[in-house]
Amino acid sequence: MATFDFSTGTLAIDASTNLFRGRPSPDESPLTGATELAKYGEWENYGIKSVKVWGKTFGVTARFCDKRLAMLDFVWTDGVAKKLDWSATEEDLVKEKKTLSKIIATEAQSPCVSSTTGADTFVFSWGTLTVHADLRSMGVTTSVAYTGRE
Repeated sequence: MATFDFSTGTLAIDASTNLFRGRPSPDESPLTGATELAKYGEWENYGIKSVKVWGKTFGVTARFCDKRLAMLDFVWTDGVAKKLDWSATEEDLVKEKKTLSKIIATEAQSPCVSSTTGADTFVFSWGTLTVHADLRSMGVTTSVAYTGRE
């Protein structure tokens, strides 16, 4: 199982695959198990399927800007909302967002700083982590945005 270090913002997928603020892009340093999704301008996106972290399974997108890791997106793939697909209700999505936010708050030992029906945001020294209940895509996602410099 992968681990997410809340003190550094590092996602350790396995012994040889770590994603962290400022990590070089796969063009410069290979990223095991990643599939190129898109490149446009200074942005490159790579997907990694079936990453198990926090006791849940996610598809992970690593977003690089100017050849450095800038963002991670986690799409919860084994949750009820994803299994129900378009039959999921807003209530299903909000319940899953709350469940995931509670897990993250416990793991991070830090409460969210902002909470709305659709999103909970946590702030760390390396950036922010936001859990979204996305009504358009009918899924629950978690976005990590790295801020500042390495």
